[in-house]
Amino acid sequence: MFKIGKLFHLTHVVSDLAAVDQWYDEVFAVTRYYRGYEKLAGRDASLIAIGEVIMEPMMPARVANLQNQSVKKFHDRFGQHFHSIAWYVDDVREISAQLDRNGLRLFNIVGKQVKPGEESFAIWTHPKDTYGQLEFAAIGKYTIDPRLQPAWSNSFWQQQHPLGIERASHITVVVRDLPNAKRLYCDILGGKPIHEEETASRKRSAFVAVGEDTVVELAQPLSQMSPEGREMDSNGEGIYSVTFTTRDLARANAFLKSKQLRPEPDGTESIVLGKDQAFGMVVGFTQRKLPNDQR
Repeated sequence: MFKIGKLFHLTHVVSDLAAVDQWYDEVFAVTRYYRGYEKLAGRDASLIAIGEVIMEPMMPARVANLQNQSVKKFHDRFGQHFHSIAWYVDDVREISAQLDRNGLRLFNIVGKQVKPGEESFAIWTHPKDTYGQLEFAAIGKYTIDPRLQPAWSNSFWQQQHPLGIERASHITVVVRDLPNAKRLYCDILGGKPIHEEETASRKRSAFVAVGEDTVVELAQPLSQMSPEGREMDSNGEGIYSVTFTTRDLARANAFLKSKQLRPEPDGTESIVLGKDQAFGMVVGFTQRKLPNDQR
């Protein structure tokens, strides 16, 4: 049986990688450990650490005769937007077999549909099958993850940086059918449900712990006028936001404003940067501890 491990990265499709890299540097003081062109994937990308969270901003490669059009097609359809969630897994073949048994389509790095056992380093799902694309990868096959090295520490982001980031609180995925989404994350991927709640006239949520360090909020909009409802109408089901846990919300708020950003309140314990502030992402910061969160 497979075991899902750490969050590998959260992928963010952008229009101008250089501008986004500069923004990440200025706002988050990231550790960048990869920047390059991948011919097979048809993209230019960075891999950056914000404490224990890895982000992958990527843009369609600006080359002649682009062989893999998948990132370009995504950008043409959605513009700047969250693209996929990637986790490390101890056995790519086993999770491929599990996904296939449940009727989910599998793809390799060049976007070709494959069967279980044909890929051993990484596998991708079809976004329409899994509420946004998911990737499962073997450790160490593509890059050297700094978080896995003996000298790694996230204390700078926790204790010194003004945002006071401790971890990702959760990644929010908007879904139309909450029971079916829970089946995917709990029954097929082996996630553990930790909490459910309803925000009046906005959304019904199920929080699921996945792998070693990730919580996914499956959010079913209750109104077309809610932020999640507007996302559903514009882009369909998929990855909507990432929310970081901060040690000091007031300090984080002041710091973001010092960077000419406009964080907005999101309930009593959270603030959020909208898509116009973060290159198509929705990025939240919260002091709330999720019920039953054992991290």
